[in-house]
Amino acid sequence: MRDVYIIGTGEHPWGKFKDRNFVQLGEVAVAQALKDASTDWKDIGAIMSSILIYGGNAGHLSGQYIESMFGETGVPVVNVYNACATGSAAMRMAYNSIAAGETDTTLAIGVDFSPEGFLGAKSDDPRQDRDVIRWRMTGMPNPTYWALECRKRFEKYGDTPEDLADIKVLLSQFGVKNPNARYQKLFTKEGVLNSPMVCDPLRLFEICATSDGAAAVILTADPEKIKAAKNPVKIEATTMGSAIYGDPTIRISAVSAPAKAEAPMLSESYSASQQAYKKSGIGPEDVDVLELPDNSSWHYLQYLETCGFCGEGEAHKMLREGQTQVGGKVVVNPSGGFSSFGEAIGAQAIWQVVECSDQLRGRAGERQVPNCKVAMAQTYGLMGNSGTTIMTI
Repeated sequence: MRDVYIIGTGEHPWGKFKDRNFVQLGEVAVAQALKDASTDWKDIGAIMSSILIYGGNAGHLSGQYIESMFGETGVPVVNVYNACATGSAAMRMAYNSIAAGETDTTLAIGVDFSPEGFLGAKSDDPRQDRDVIRWRMTGMPNPTYWALECRKRFEKYGDTPEDLADIKVLLSQFGVKNPNARYQKLFTKEGVLNSPMVCDPLRLFEICATSDGAAAVILTADPEKIKAAKNPVKIEATTMGSAIYGDPTIRISAVSAPAKAEAPMLSESYSASQQAYKKSGIGPEDVDVLELPDNSSWHYLQYLETCGFCGEGEAHKMLREGQTQVGGKVVVNPSGGFSSFGEAIGAQAIWQVVECSDQLRGRAGERQVPNCKVAMAQTYGLMGNSGTTIMTI
């Protein structure tokens, strides 16, 4: 297996763009990545693209539509969908195609246009679609699931509403400095605690929005391209995990959980992270920057534990002691996180890799984490999908 490096990244700012389409957002991200990598389009040997689930036939063929903007060259184009871990799947396929010697240089691209409001079921067939069943039986949007788990933490570990608000405030301090963030606003603890209650104990400002966005990464094993690149980033591992039976998490789309806990919380993310640690030889104690999926303030706390950055029930202690800030044990979401960007299903995992890459390459501006050498991106998706990428400089 060959070593694989990131030599170019691109990112379209997150937001809502009613006057644009997903191809236009993807075009911006890819053009930036090509320029950053000093690479010609004809040098791309394969394209791994996220499926835009809300984009109809065009969205299912997102790679071909984006390719047509730059020129059709006959290379393999693969479109993939793995819910919110879609970008992780595209990254993994792009990496593996190079590491196995199928091609030297690939493009991983993630684009998304999300609907307004809560993400709903994508079919109307309860016979086979569990997402339809949960909407018809309970009418529960995603934040309800997160709130139920968060309430468990309150009772079991002593987490508080103030902890949830502090997370939003902390992430906004990063987001306000990120030119690509959708919400470049500094929040106060009082303002967060006074925002409307959505699903007790989660308030409006403690839940991420649904957004539009695009991100692209160019990977290569070509020695000449790596040598010519400015601060190339080595991919130490990029993995996918699925759920493990006995996971006590009330998983989105399900209306029940196993009666007996026999696996870790969010077991798909536990699996993906453990695979990445084993493959890379890098552990949580080595990571300088962690981009985790803070769909809500609950996620921020739970993922620190699920991914092994602290013991069970200890995440709020890390937060309160400043261990997730600059100068602490690991800097969490210096991009501003989903809290500042919003959720863009097909794009977010690749966007996290772009943000990690920027930190490793020392070009994160006011958000730069000093002496950043190891970064990790972790994203999870519906029905037990999860991806982890570990990178070094």
